[in-house]
Amino acid sequence: MHKVIVVEDDRIIRRGICQAIPWGEHGFVIAGEAGDGEVALELIEKEQPQVVISDINMPFMSGLEMAKQIKERSPETRIIFLTGYEDFKYAQEALKLRAFDYLLKPVDSEYLLKKAKEAAADWEKESVKEKRIIESLPLLQQKFFQKLSREGDYRVDVENELLALDVEMEGPFYAVILVKNTIELELEGNFFKDKITSFTSSFFIDLPCLVMNAEVGEYVILLSLEKDQDSRKGELAEALFNYLSIEIDDNITITHGRAYPNRFEVGKSFLEARVAMDMRHIMGTGRVISLDETVSKCNQKEEHIQDLEMKFENQIKSGLPEKANEALVELSTAIIDRKTVPLADLKVLGLKFSTMLFFEIEKWKKEDSTDRFNSSDVYKDIMALSSLTEMTEMLHSLIEEWSSAMYKKKENNYYSHVDQAIKYMQENFHDSSLTLQKVAEFIHVSTPYLSNLFKIEKGFNFGDFLLELRMKKAMELLGEGNMKTYEVCEQAGYSNPQYFGICFKKYTGFTPAEFKKKFK
Repeated sequence: MHKVIVVEDDRIIRRGICQAIPWGEHGFVIAGEAGDGEVALELIEKEQPQVVISDINMPFMSGLEMAKQIKERSPETRIIFLTGYEDFKYAQEALKLRAFDYLLKPVDSEYLLKKAKEAAADWEKESVKEKRIIESLPLLQQKFFQKLSREGDYRVDVENELLALDVEMEGPFYAVILVKNTIELELEGNFFKDKITSFTSSFFIDLPCLVMNAEVGEYVILLSLEKDQDSRKGELAEALFNYLSIEIDDNITITHGRAYPNRFEVGKSFLEARVAMDMRHIMGTGRVISLDETVSKCNQKEEHIQDLEMKFENQIKSGLPEKANEALVELSTAIIDRKTVPLADLKVLGLKFSTMLFFEIEKWKKEDSTDRFNSSDVYKDIMALSSLTEMTEMLHSLIEEWSSAMYKKKENNYYSHVDQAIKYMQENFHDSSLTLQKVAEFIHVSTPYLSNLFKIEKGFNFGDFLLELRMKKAMELLGEGNMKTYEVCEQAGYSNPQYFGICFKKYTGFTPAEFKKKFK
């Protein structure tokens, strides 16, 4: 049964609505009635009705004011306004409040019942839709973090992916905490996640956070931080660990990445937390681990080592093996100079960078079935490392393998590679699944290599060029005025009309509808 609440200051009209219409025969129950908005709000908050039928002009609190508060207390409730002809001026305001309908008195009972049925049906439709979204959300979240782990933050549009998951973060700094039940108990429903959410929400009330699904028994906490709150991230991780160890299990492992000032860098913080989590078999389970702990402490020499690590990582991502070799030499020299880097930290570095190099080698060798690279032997060697010299020699060997595979594969110079990429993009920009990775695979080069070539040769990046191709096509189609916006969206290479509208407004300064009207 759908609940209906009637709000009308005229007692006779109110009784007529409640008693003259056979609500029960049509799947409704009158959950309450009120003579003014103030009394009605208490009823609405308590009953959470599907439909409210209300006069618009009442004493103490008007129907409009009541509707504003209903949107906050019971946002799913559908509101049908009733009013006399002399108050028709309120219609515009009612529309702004997204009232379901606006009817003039005297209203026919059958017509009012018809509108109530429509409002209830609309509520049902939205409720089913929302339920499906809620049920599918954990799987979508898992797929996002799996993709981020697999492809890295430089290949995944983190901001767009989070927008599609309806995730908003306030900032101005962003960080990730990763929580894993290391013995992967099969807890019923969302018990584990609910425990995490409840504690994180209560521990720091002023620290905005969101708990999302990662893997089985593993959850990601997205944090919005103030600049001076980075230490609180560690405090939260420690407090959460102590709480979960007592409440659930003593095999909880929690890791956290660094805080970053850009929303898209939340992906980098997640990958850092992931690296730390993947090192738990080295660092130990049933504890809190930070990326900084696995690699370094904060002093001048340590900061220099961190800078060199980042430099080495960037040279690998940019597809520059010679530069990567030079950066590795610098990093090794700095570690020797510091003299106090533990062997466990060297193994962490070896695992991190060898994984990146494995990926690059495989990218260049993937079509040569006779020349495959066996990474499992290298992984065993890393676990058996006993010195910095061994780690350095191993990474130099991997870089040499990568360089050899890269130059063996190259048959054309980088200018023709970019030209081939641009031609392919011009012919396929309408494909919504077109990515830098897809183009790179088509012309048989690595993704970071192609990205770097765009910047070197053309002076702009892949994303900007693809955006310009799609926006020019969208402007052309909208200017003709014969197509609907969603059709233009598809032909311009977008699968999400909302995201297309955001990109179009940012590029042209107009919404698609405004552009179509102005330039048709």
